[in-house]
Amino acid sequence: MFKEIKILAKLELCNLYGLNVIRFSKDKRVKRRSLGLLAVWLLLLAMVVFYVGNLAYGMIFLGLGEAVPAYLITISSLLIFAFGMFKAAGTIFRREGYDILCALPLPKGAVAVSRLLRMYVEDLLLALAVFLPGMAVYAWNVHPGIGFYFTGLLGIGSVPLIPMAASIFIGTVITAISSRMRHKSLASAGLSIVAVLGIMYGSSRLSAMENMDPQMLKNLSDSVMALLGKVYPPAVWLGTSITGGDILGCAAYTLLALAVFAVAAAGVALCFRKICQALYGSVAKHDYQMGTLKASSVLFSLCRREFARYFSSSIYVTNTIIGPIMGCVLSGALLVTGTETFQGFLPVPIDISQAAPFVIAGVSSMMATTATSISLEGKNWWILKSLPLSTKNILDAKILMGLLLILPFYLLSELLLIIACRPEAGEILWMLLIPAVTILFSSVYGITINLHLPVLEWESEVRIVKQSASSLLGGMGGPVLAILWAVAVGAVPKAYGGYLKAVICFMILAAAAALYRQNNRFDLCGKI
Repeated sequence: MFKEIKILAKLELCNLYGLNVIRFSKDKRVKRRSLGLLAVWLLLLAMVVFYVGNLAYGMIFLGLGEAVPAYLITISSLLIFAFGMFKAAGTIFRREGYDILCALPLPKGAVAVSRLLRMYVEDLLLALAVFLPGMAVYAWNVHPGIGFYFTGLLGIGSVPLIPMAASIFIGTVITAISSRMRHKSLASAGLSIVAVLGIMYGSSRLSAMENMDPQMLKNLSDSVMALLGKVYPPAVWLGTSITGGDILGCAAYTLLALAVFAVAAAGVALCFRKICQALYGSVAKHDYQMGTLKASSVLFSLCRREFARYFSSSIYVTNTIIGPIMGCVLSGALLVTGTETFQGFLPVPIDISQAAPFVIAGVSSMMATTATSISLEGKNWWILKSLPLSTKNILDAKILMGLLLILPFYLLSELLLIIACRPEAGEILWMLLIPAVTILFSSVYGITINLHLPVLEWESEVRIVKQSASSLLGGMGGPVLAILWAVAVGAVPKAYGGYLKAVICFMILAAAAALYRQNNRFDLCGKI
């Protein structure tokens, strides 16, 4: 069985982050796109290294050196859990290759284990990107003993195991439940969103200073370790073992993490085929009756097709709908707590009514559907291109679908925001206009990025929705624009704020119109 797992794992990892395409592809255009994506990942890695290094140095400067390993382990574990919960089902139970692999005489669970190993490698790389820079800064400044390096090397491999096991458990449970439902993708997306909101609510209940003895507050390091113990207790155990050079403690943690991961992996391997059969199996009925045929416009038909494609992918729905939902949640929280109470949670005094539209704009436009809508066509893209449709017809439907999807969340969040802030008549216009303009621009901008950075050959939708350059650059266009807009307005006197908002609003609409015209002239057949 180990031989089969080794071969399957090698197949899973051979094209990780598009490395095989860069090495062997003869298509210069595809190779150039893969190199561009790799450059984006390297840029992100450099930013993470810089941020984590400065964070570790700042903690050491404040006398929190002992808390650095536990803090870094907590950050990497939370990132692994957050990303893993969304991609677990798409990676482990993905349909691509399932029919071929399951028809081969392979041991039961070998395919599932190989896919779990791929997840582990990806999560380990994420943990290394966070852990190594901070630990290097710690070692340079603190000069620990030789035991620190042994425990660090032993412990880093076990960091992804527990959060990965938790994300696999949640992802598998969600997939198992949704596989028994008629609308599997929609049910899976709904359960994932409920899980995310539940986790966010639980995190919001944590308070760094809650239930702490006054004497403890005098020791900042103890306070930080106590908070980390609340958030993720295993990080304190492993971090303390690393700083103290406790090899036995680190080995005990590693064995525990391996045991937890083994239980999760065994559960996935046992139910792998049943879940896949429930997900991909179908029952053909012979009771079809011809109904009344209706004719629709081209835009309406294409838009309906886009909605059908959207709701057929749980990872697509979950990744793009969280932002608009969070916009409603934030507006509702502001209404429930009140602006005065909400102000008390902020580190600096801010005019809530002035800042709220930019926050709602940034959150609602996060991860626009258009940023990956072309890439998700995959190998079926040729069908859409072969139809007697113009570029404008195809792209208009994708933009319209994204706007119609956000519309009810936008209206609800704006209604709650206006009730909570009770702005003057003039401010209501900006509360409505700032998010609307940002959302419109993000939809057009997302299409622009995806036209130039499409990825039509992929094994799993996770590769497109979570790991593509288009999802990163196109999906974050709205939030970045909202931040820049807020900074520009905040930098001028309040008397001139309205004029600046009007100017920037006009510029954004003009830029969106220019991108829209440019997109409609794009040669879909020749360049994609």
